[in-house]
Amino acid sequence: MISVIFCSRVKENPDSNVRRLLDSALAHLRADERDKVEFLIKYDDDDDGRPPDSFFARYPFPIRTFVWSRGEGRHYLHHAQEYLFTQRDPRSRFCLMTADDFLFTRPNFVSEILSHREEFCIIGPVRPPIESFAGIYEKEEAIRQWVVAFGPLSPVISSRLIEVCQNFGWQSNVDSWLMGLSIVLYDLYKVVLWRTVRPFYQRGGGWGMGDTPSYNNMELTGLKGAQNKYWFELLRRQARNLILNMEFGTDLDKVPWTAGRFWKKVRAQPMRRLPSRVCRKIWKQVRLALT
Repeated sequence: MISVIFCSRVKENPDSNVRRLLDSALAHLRADERDKVEFLIKYDDDDDGRPPDSFFARYPFPIRTFVWSRGEGRHYLHHAQEYLFTQRDPRSRFCLMTADDFLFTRPNFVSEILSHREEFCIIGPVRPPIESFAGIYEKEEAIRQWVVAFGPLSPVISSRLIEVCQNFGWQSNVDSWLMGLSIVLYDLYKVVLWRTVRPFYQRGGGWGMGDTPSYNNMELTGLKGAQNKYWFELLRRQARNLILNMEFGTDLDKVPWTAGRFWKKVRAQPMRRLPSRVCRKIWKQVRLALT
């Protein structure tokens, strides 16, 4: 299943066109795909132009709307997206992060996306030149290039990737987060998670108001950021978590001990510390047995 997640604001937003987006889904989804897609949409509670529930009820696929305060507007998008992610259908394997000015342009894209079986992947019509930014991705001139290397992206992300990373990158532009994360993954581990699919959407509106003043010094847009360079260290931690999950699996059951895992554990610290580590482990087990 695919969860289509986005925030919409009708009031004072001429680019907003949810009807066009949903009508394009209706036109291009096959009958057997309609139960494999859901739409989760957040509206602001001061948006008196938002459609009524009866408008969404006419579509033959699940649509759920959520309404709460506007907060910081566009700069608050990642918080809303994180909540909508937690409300998705548990069967959902992918999230399509889009906006209300996009529309779908061809059939069969749902089945093509679901044919990808990887737990960790990013799917889109453009494969950006990730490798060319290895080693230089924190330099300002490189940032200004890679942050827009994918064009008007509406990315598809595997749900497991979001679960492991735990958020959408600490700022409101999910596409620039994914690009930064992808470069770090390649720079540190030579791993590329991007997969391509034939173009299946286009953007009907403009680039939005992403460069308006923001409280968030980790926001990264086409013109500025991230001012807080700690953002890159956080990306490296996310990349490390992904690699560990790819190496050891995502099953939450206890990982069985193997000879390779045992020796890796032994070598994790200097050998001179091994006797004290063993003693602490034994003492811990004794105390547990006595309580």
